[in-house]
Amino acid sequence: MHSRRLIASLAALLLSAGSAHAAPAMWKISDGDSAVWLFGSVHLLPPWAEWRTGNLDKVMSKVDRVYFETDISVEAQMGIADLSYELGFSRDGRLLSEKIGPELTDALREKAAQYDMPMPMLLTMEPWLAATTISMGVAAAIGYEPALGVEMVLSEELSAERKGFLETPEEQLGFLAGGDLDAQIAMLRATLETMDVMSSDIGAMVNAWIAGEPELLGDIFNAQMGDYDAGMVEQLIDMRNHNWVEQIEAMLERNESALLVVGAAHLAGDVSVVKLLEERRFTSERVQ
Repeated sequence: MHSRRLIASLAALLLSAGSAHAAPAMWKISDGDSAVWLFGSVHLLPPWAEWRTGNLDKVMSKVDRVYFETDISVEAQMGIADLSYELGFSRDGRLLSEKIGPELTDALREKAAQYDMPMPMLLTMEPWLAATTISMGVAAAIGYEPALGVEMVLSEELSAERKGFLETPEEQLGFLAGGDLDAQIAMLRATLETMDVMSSDIGAMVNAWIAGEPELLGDIFNAQMGDYDAGMVEQLIDMRNHNWVEQIEAMLERNESALLVVGAAHLAGDVSVVKLLEERRFTSERVQ
């Protein structure tokens, strides 16, 4: 907990001074005769965030297709409503409290009251959905909105034929819901334990992103994820990165000109998409 506060405080101090000309990181990945671009995104943003640059707009205008993690349109989300209900809400008649025990239930009840979230609804959820719901609640409480997120903004500017997706909504939902019960409970516990510093962590990560400091963003993100089950982290980050690299390699092989917009945490750390591509001997160039 102390390390999270320290990282967040340092990030806020460092990035509030002199980063006016910085911009979110973007890379050009090439194989000699073709190239794709990688832009790290943030899925929820506050109104004050200024992240658009002429460089990003230029790349976006010239590529054949812009790829996002998944289709976040209302139509796509409505299409998986039944699956969301099946995976996210208890189907065995047991309340969440029966699965997580009295101590964690008390902690959840305390945080639900603090952030004005309906405890009866949370008790009908599986642990992974309860963790996701309260995280979204914290972000909303400090003014972060999905409608202002990078994907939502850019997607609305593109025609359907210029948009591509690295995962189906069903696949992405499966990554979130796919952990066993112990992994889901670890996710919920870690979320509850970090809620007191979550607001500052979110702000620090966005500052790091805007300032073009992906490794600092990754450090803060990893501190948040530190108490998650290792298998859950691998499923949410590492495995997906490897899957995307396979797709990017195929794009380069067919000389497709593309911009990929993925969560900034996927472009930082030892198993980042950029490093995995470098290991396959593709050339990477930081262009923003």
